[in-house]
Amino acid sequence: MADSYNFVKSSKLKLKGEKSSHKKHKKKKRKRDREADSAGPSVDELRQDQELHGGWWSVENFDQIKNNIAIELGNSSYVMAMDTGLFTLGAPHADGEGPDPTEQLTAIVVSETKIALKSGYGKYLGVNSDGVVIGRAEAIGPREQWEPVFQEGKMALLAGNSCFVSCNDSGDIVATTKTAGDGEMIKVP
Repeated sequence: MADSYNFVKSSKLKLKGEKSSHKKHKKKKRKRDREADSAGPSVDELRQDQELHGGWWSVENFDQIKNNIAIELGNSSYVMAMDTGLFTLGAPHADGEGPDPTEQLTAIVVSETKIALKSGYGKYLGVNSDGVVIGRAEAIGPREQWEPVFQEGKMALLAGNSCFVSCNDSGDIVATTKTAGDGEMIKVP
């Protein structure tokens, strides 16, 4: 009987009305430090960006990528999901016009640096062996994980095959380039 008491972990007695505040304080302090470190665009720049994109604004860091997003390649042209599971570049939008419902994706944070993207058809975006971006997966695997890369105020999207997302000559969305150039730079409003 005495041996069974050796397996019990002893700790401080916690009473019903007592609260531990040191953890909350650390959490708030870290959040304040992160907000102070991230010197983003001014309020006027954000408002102007929202007006140009129909209420949508461009993300500046990884923490801003959540919920509904759209991927803008080029000038006011968004990545559009098709019912076949493929993705193409949609028609250019006028100023003040946001992305269409087929151009909206849901971002799900997978880790500290990676996200998964879900189309409006309920399928996860991935990359096939040819480097073509497809949306036919039911679950998140290694090919359905994307890494946003931020550098000098620009953003590129690194696919699961270690290539950057771009648009080819026929208008299909592909991930075939190992280095990010001007054609691979995107905006995520």
